[in-house]
Amino acid sequence: MRGTIVCGLTDTDEGREALATAVEVSERLGLRLVLAHVAEGIAASNGHADGDESVTMKGDREGAARLLARLAAEYDVVGRAECRVAVGDASSLLGQIAAEEAADLIVIGARARGRLRRGLESRLAERLETETPVPVLIAPPRLRRMRRTMATDAARR
Repeated sequence: MRGTIVCGLTDTDEGREALATAVEVSERLGLRLVLAHVAEGIAASNGHADGDESVTMKGDREGAARLLARLAAEYDVVGRAECRVAVGDASSLLGQIAAEEAADLIVIGARARGRLRRGLESRLAERLETETPVPVLIAPPRLRRMRRTMATDAARR
């Protein structure tokens, strides 16, 4: 039986790191890849994208679909990855998408906490903990970029 990875994406460096990690893991393990983007907004009262959808919600949903298409092309997974879009609360909808796709893993991005604090920071991961039983993999920022940033910060002093 083939497993599934759901990758929660944003249009940020953290989102791109999550996508790179999800693509690598899915290729190595032969898992199905689902790209998901949840645009922040107020979901339709009936929970479906139909005629009751507001102009703003429709624009958010279409923008999210364009973002997923662009990132899928950028990471060369257009024919391989499925795309899911939702509008509303990111943690609950990402958990719902993971349940609908029977996901074995959710991959999301995180940022470094800063020079004085160790570890990664991901509020979405904290919220997903209560929304879904699916394990969450937090993709760390690439070390090269972190080292370059730290070197730039040190040079400014």
